[in-house]
Amino acid sequence: MDSLPSLLCGEDGSSLDQHFNFEHDSEYIEILIRKETVFESNFPLKSERNWRRDAVKWILHKGALFGFHFRTAYLSLIYLDRFFSRRTIDEEKLWAIRLLSIACLSLAAKMEECESPSLSEYEVDEYSFDGGVIQRMELLVLNTLEWKMSCITPFNYLIYFVTLFCCGEFRLEELIDRAVELILAIMAEINVMDHRPSVVAAAAVLAAYDHHLTKKSLEIKINDVPSWGSVEKEHTLFCYSLLQEIGMSKSNNIYPDLVCSGDGVDGSMIRSTVGSKRRLAYTDDDHHCPRPKTPKQ
Repeated sequence: MDSLPSLLCGEDGSSLDQHFNFEHDSEYIEILIRKETVFESNFPLKSERNWRRDAVKWILHKGALFGFHFRTAYLSLIYLDRFFSRRTIDEEKLWAIRLLSIACLSLAAKMEECESPSLSEYEVDEYSFDGGVIQRMELLVLNTLEWKMSCITPFNYLIYFVTLFCCGEFRLEELIDRAVELILAIMAEINVMDHRPSVVAAAAVLAAYDHHLTKKSLEIKINDVPSWGSVEKEHTLFCYSLLQEIGMSKSNNIYPDLVCSGDGVDGSMIRSTVGSKRRLAYTDDDHHCPRPKTPKQ
């Protein structure tokens, strides 16, 4: 397969507003929450944590080099975890995990970024994949996920939860910076399909606000979220507890390339552009990519 035609995702563009202009609108947030989908994973995270953490680290590092938005990295992980909820890859074949990571990041970039890098730019130290190989993996991911590629991420909710939970006690930019760091940290520790994006966002904002909150204090704040039931509240408590264990600070960021600037996160990095149809156009056929190196057995 030398090349693939331009790929058009079959999402209903009317499902979500193209521009996220309603960060403080509770009714709009309720619509987003209702549209969240949770996929139960079919693999135990503990047994596969090492390769997955490596995949997360690579995606975040490569995304930072390309200057991608944080939501692009998170969307990549959604694709990765959704893929593994339906298919399996031998975890000893690390080259296959890396190829899948490249495909997921490339697809997420085509969904979220204004410009998507050519496939030849997704170089890795250990392996070199031909553009056609990456394209075939992209198509496998698309077919496995039934071409349902528009997804909500925690970054859709940050301004809303900061406003809801923190009542102007801190600068908006500082809390969002900190919450973004915590979301990046927790990505490697959870299957992102096991926890709603709104839950992850709420836990990150609460931990950024105060990582010593009591269970009672947490429950009081969580009860302010409309439409949430006992499951969402339980998952928020779990994610908050996990973030306490991670104990990440700006001086101890596990992903130093992605530390937010002191001037705050650019609003464009957390505003949603999902919902509009995007043409996944390959920028080149990558005929001159180096041939794949033979993976180590």
